[in-house]
This record gives sequence, structure tokens and C-alpha cells, in this order.
Amino acid sequence: MIKRKVKNSFITTDYYMDPKFWKSYMTGNWQDSNQLYSEYVSDATGGKPMNKFFVQEIHKFDRPLLKVIKSLWNEFDIRPRDFRCNFFRVLEGGNLPVHVDVKSECSFLIPVTKNTGALYVEEDGTESIVYDTLTVLNTKLPHGVQAPTQERIVFHMGIHDVKFGDLNVA
Repeated sequence: MIKRKVKNSFITTDYYMDPKFWKSYMTGNWQDSNQLYSEYVSDATGGKPMNKFFVQEIHKFDRPLLKVIKSLWNEFDIRPRDFRCNFFRVLEGGNLPVHVDVKSECSFLIPVTKNTGALYVEEDGTESIVYDTLTVLNTKLPHGVQAPTQERIVFHMGIHDVKFGDLNVA
């Protein structure tokens, strides 16, 4: 059972994955997020581009990866039918400006590298976290990533058909 600390905007956990697990899924085929995600992200900052922010989609859903995904779904008692998995990469000094996701309702985030760029959520004031374990984010609230001091890569699973409030947090 994963231990959880629940807030309105995110859930932190004690779920840790060895970064070596992700090695075979990372192809190095990084795409500029400004082009790739323009239809998925609603920019709440008046048009600021995502700076030094890249995405690598995951297309190889083998048995080990599916086992991880399904175990997370079981932990939170969900059965999504519409989701996507990828890696997010923010270079040193880059950022992801505050925005609200258009398609996803929540996102599961697992650090692959040391996480030095804080994730922040704007809800009744700004709350920020630097996490090294699984964190689940309410993507319908304005959020962003502050500039990391070194390259930051996370595994991201965006869930499109399950709301953050419908996750089992017990």
C-alpha cells in the first residue's frame, strides 16, 4: 500500500521507482513541447512559451511498463480508458509557465532524474513542491514548473477520463 499525503491540488506518496527502470523506454527522441502540446495546454499567462521544455512520447507498452501502470491504477482504484504516457524534460534554466491542462484531469508524475525544479500549483496562494517519489497532480488547477538547476526528467501519465476528485486516496 502506498502512503499518501493528500491536498486539494496534489497527492504526494512514498512510491519510489529506480530510475534505471525507465532507461529502455527513453529513446532520446525529444520534441519541442510548444509544438507538440499546443492543443493540450491552455496557457493562463497570456501566451508565454514553454521554455526549454521537451516531451518524449512512449509507444512501447511492454509487460513491465503495463504492470507498473496497472499497479498505480489499482492503488488509486481507477480504470482509465483514455490516457497517455510520456517523459517530460526541462533543461537547466528552463520552465513550464502556469497553465491548465485541456485534456487531462489528473497526472501521475514519477521522477527519473534528480528533481530540482519545483512543481507549483496556484490555488488560494501558490504552493510548490520538489518531489522524489510519485506525485499525482490535479491538472485542472493552474500549475507550472520553476526553473531547475539541472536537467529534470519525469515520467508522466496523463489521465483524461478520471477526475482528480475520483481517485481513491484512502
